[in-house]
Amino acid sequence: MPFLSPEGEFNMNEDRRLLAAAEAGQPGWRVYSWAEPCVTLGLSQRPERDLLPEAEIGFAPRPTGGRAVLHGHDITVGLAFPLLLLGLSTGERSVARVYRAAIAPMVVALRAAGIDAMFGDDRPSVLTGGRSSDCFSLLSGNDVINAVTGTKLGGCALKVTETAVLVQASLPVRMPQINTQKVFRLPAAVYPTDIPRELFEQALGQACQQTVMAHA
Repeated sequence: MPFLSPEGEFNMNEDRRLLAAAEAGQPGWRVYSWAEPCVTLGLSQRPERDLLPEAEIGFAPRPTGGRAVLHGHDITVGLAFPLLLLGLSTGERSVARVYRAAIAPMVVALRAAGIDAMFGDDRPSVLTGGRSSDCFSLLSGNDVINAVTGTKLGGCALKVTETAVLVQASLPVRMPQINTQKVFRLPAAVYPTDIPRELFEQALGQACQQTVMAHA
């Protein structure tokens, strides 16, 4: 059965620290990977409801919303910005506006790394839905997609407070290490993208700094 993952708790707490710093006026970002497979659950999810009872995998609750994400075969990103440094007013609650502003540096970094990335609602014909608890079973206008294939490049989730936003994103770069059918009732298909991590991480830092400087 699913069990609480120490690595998952550590990574989620690190991202919570990013958000706390952003609420104090300090933007931050991190790119990380996982030593072993782990599921992070969205704010409203529960392991007994959203994971298979026989799943032998660690999990950790995320501070952000959205659906469950299986990690271990991905590049994971945490981004946190004061709303003012995204050109948004304090208390801005438009999810679409906050999402666009907060995710934009990641889209820029993916393009710099040679990936043809775009927002889902820039190509509305690809939008789909699903009842699975798996994040990658749903493709929405706010998701980052491959402009050529229309497939989802990354699963992204937000937490917006009165003064700041936290983004948590998962970018699959290889096939999962475990059978997803033993984790989710209706697992999504996985479409990994060969993302050069070093180049992406460098480009992400530059894009985040440029975003902050533009509104400082």
